Amino acid sequence: MRKDYQVLRFPPFRKLIVDFATLAKKNNTIYGMTEFDITETKKKLREYRRSTKQNLSLTAYTISCIGKAVKNNPQMHGYLNWRNKLILFNDVDLLLPIEIKINDSLFPVIHIFRAIDKKNPVEIESEIRMVKDKGINNSEYQKKWNTIKWFLYLPKFIRLLFYKILLQSVNFQKKYFGTIAVTAVGMFGSGGGWGIGLSNHTLEIILGGISKRPVIIKGKMEEREFLPVTISVDHNIIDGAPGARFARDLRDLLENFNSSHSKKEKVPGEKEL
Repeated sequence: MRKDYQVLRFPPFRKLIVDFATLAKKNNTIYGMTEFDITETKKKLREYRRSTKQNLSLTAYTISCIGKAVKNNPQMHGYLNWRNKLILFNDVDLLLPIEIKINDSLFPVIHIFRAIDKKNPVEIESEIRMVKDKGINNSEYQKKWNTIKWFLYLPKFIRLLFYKILLQSVNFQKKYFGTIAVTAVGMFGSGGGWGIGLSNHTLEIILGGISKRPVIIKGKMEEREFLPVTISVDHNIIDGAPGARFARDLRDLLENFNSSHSKKEKVPGEKEL
């Protein structure tokens, strides 16, 4: 009898996704969905590339802005330790899936940008390119995978218990998962729309695909480009008002292009203390 289906091997690395999705379901996560007008920013990026002959993507510029906005609102990457004390990190370490090519197939690699708040967009762009060029052949990733793959043979309930114990350590969280997470849908495809995900971070941001639509500006109809953004936060640590202030700061940084962002700068509209 002919089978009308295929039997494929379940990729071992998918077990990690299943495990952390299970853990994330128990978090008290709240979501905010907004969009930023990036028309002028994209125009300035094109001008910057033409004048400097340097490649600078919207993704690199956006995550640079996210790093600065978190630095200005440090509670956004605060974590509770096992003593129930709130830990605020000095550096913003950003976790980002980057798609690479392996044997004619595309594969997402998890990369952590260390101290993203202290790097300018060009440095971030170079790091993204380095990951794509080296890919899974990078010895660092290969070493990590060789360690993890043996762990995945353990029963799921043992793996989950192991995660719960380790994640009580904020230093473990920072070292292996970063202090915030970002997913850039535009890196994997095109088209507008928001995304809602499961998160094990205090702050996770999903950057949607860019969409175009006409808007009225100063009485005239103009076509503008908008970046949909989903901001998810751990409600155990972040309330609505701090989350809204972070979103405001991120909007100001992203919509007001600045190619340097090399050090902490006063966010447009930010009041002096």
